[in-house]
Amino acid sequence: MASKLKYGLFVLALAIFCLPWVQDKCPVFSSKPLNGYAKSSDDVPFTWKGWWDGTYQEQKNKYLNDNSAFKPGLIRLHNQIDYLLFKALHAFRVVEGGDHNLFVSSNTVAYFGTDYIGYSAIRTKLEKLKALSDTFSKLGKSLVFVHSPAKEFMYPEFIPESLITTRGTTNLETYVRLADSLHIPQINFNGWFCSMKNTSTEKLFSKQGVHWSVYGSYLAADSLIRYIEHQRSIHMPHPVWTKVTHSDKPRQTDNDVEQTLNLIYPFTQEVLSYPEVSYPTDNTITKPRVVYIGDSFLLIWITDGIMNNTNSNWEVWQWFAQVWDKNSTAEKPSALIDNHDWLKAIEQSDCIVLMYTAFNLPYAGNGFIEKAYDYYFPGGK
Repeated sequence: MASKLKYGLFVLALAIFCLPWVQDKCPVFSSKPLNGYAKSSDDVPFTWKGWWDGTYQEQKNKYLNDNSAFKPGLIRLHNQIDYLLFKALHAFRVVEGGDHNLFVSSNTVAYFGTDYIGYSAIRTKLEKLKALSDTFSKLGKSLVFVHSPAKEFMYPEFIPESLITTRGTTNLETYVRLADSLHIPQINFNGWFCSMKNTSTEKLFSKQGVHWSVYGSYLAADSLIRYIEHQRSIHMPHPVWTKVTHSDKPRQTDNDVEQTLNLIYPFTQEVLSYPEVSYPTDNTITKPRVVYIGDSFLLIWITDGIMNNTNSNWEVWQWFAQVWDKNSTAEKPSALIDNHDWLKAIEQSDCIVLMYTAFNLPYAGNGFIEKAYDYYFPGGK
């Protein structure tokens, strides 16, 4: 009896030992890949030199560890236990605030003004933007400076106590005030969203995301379209919905931060709103050619189908570094701005939209404003 028990334990131990290899070669259990950024070690070819100096074993061990078939599941189990027992989150700069709201800690500095770049720097940039706006207007083009909303401004009461500091002058309030005084066409979605905080029947931000909700993105897109229509005296297609589906399963970017936590169970439960959208057209419709320059808030409009349905041609220059257009995939831009004739794209456009949220305003334009100014005003004239 004892020998059979020993034999059984040996077989069980052997099976457990071989299970990762079996899972890797012939998956028995389904496992979703981890979300977020994690650099995986590359495999290393065998060499006698690497064997004798130990570099082969070290690199091979890293590769096998990073590519273990059970790694995603084990990391999720570890993260879930850590959160349940210690409220610890394992995602870069992600923190839990009040009412189960997730924040990115580095974004909260925009609300408190810790990242304020100063009146002089902002005025210099906006004076160049004003000169570009006037030049584009003479060329029959429109420019709009858009402030997308920030969750930290919408729900400051939920910011974790550990991140709260004395509030000073912010980049956002200075940009808005100076752009107004210079008569630069601008839309302050941040102010608008904050004004609807207690009146909107649908959520404009989710607890689990950093961007505006899908519903909020449609509201903002419709407002921008109306602004461009007024600027250019045209009639554009609008996103129209007569039905809104409510779901506790987040879609698109409504849980973009939560996904990076890599938990087994949902971080929290909330009901979000998803309009069923159409774009009615008739023979009075005009679809302008638009270049969008800004941060990741623009990418949601690509996913929503805003650009494809309202513009005859469009490009999104994220960070003035990556070019997204109709030929881009969901994960990969079409080109890099360094390899793109961006001046020609500007010349062929009807409208230029610069859109940044508050925590990216220290880098507004990402060099576009300065480069375009140098082109249209050589020598600073």
